[in-house]
Amino acid sequence: MFKKRFKTEVVPVNEYTDFSDRFEGDEKYATLRHVAIAASVPVITAVGTGLFMFNKFHSAISSLNIPVDAPVQHVLAPAMAQIPSAVPLNAIAQPTGIIADKSLEMLATILDPVIQVMVSISFPIASVIMIGACFFFMFGNNEKAWSMIMNAGLGYVLIQMSPLFLDILRTIGKAI
Repeated sequence: MFKKRFKTEVVPVNEYTDFSDRFEGDEKYATLRHVAIAASVPVITAVGTGLFMFNKFHSAISSLNIPVDAPVQHVLAPAMAQIPSAVPLNAIAQPTGIIADKSLEMLATILDPVIQVMVSISFPIASVIMIGACFFFMFGNNEKAWSMIMNAGLGYVLIQMSPLFLDILRTIGKAI
């Protein structure tokens, strides 16, 4: 049982690692331009995200300031005079949007720290996943390694852009 011998089969390297049959001529190999572009994408993303976060938290107008220049309304008539004496039976209440606006504002206030935590921990998690994927290269499972690296990169970019998506959704909701 323990002395069973395995027969090894020699397979050419280009059958499982090289996809050169899909390309012609110089397209088979990455040029310096391709490598520079691929290396600059994470750097540009990190710099843009850093500038966005720096401007967001170091702006001159703080989100904690509450404007107090709203006009004060004075009550000119007694409160009883404003209540109608007869309410029609077929009256339908018109939606004012006050409750929806306040609930949306409250939900956004509650979820904002959660989103900020997710954005801040996305880089370390994506880095660990990419490093773990490199071990699959050493084990000979190239397809799974590339799949994990691509998924981690895409997930990182989408998580970094999630505040922008939520702002767009909020703007669309206010417009409707």
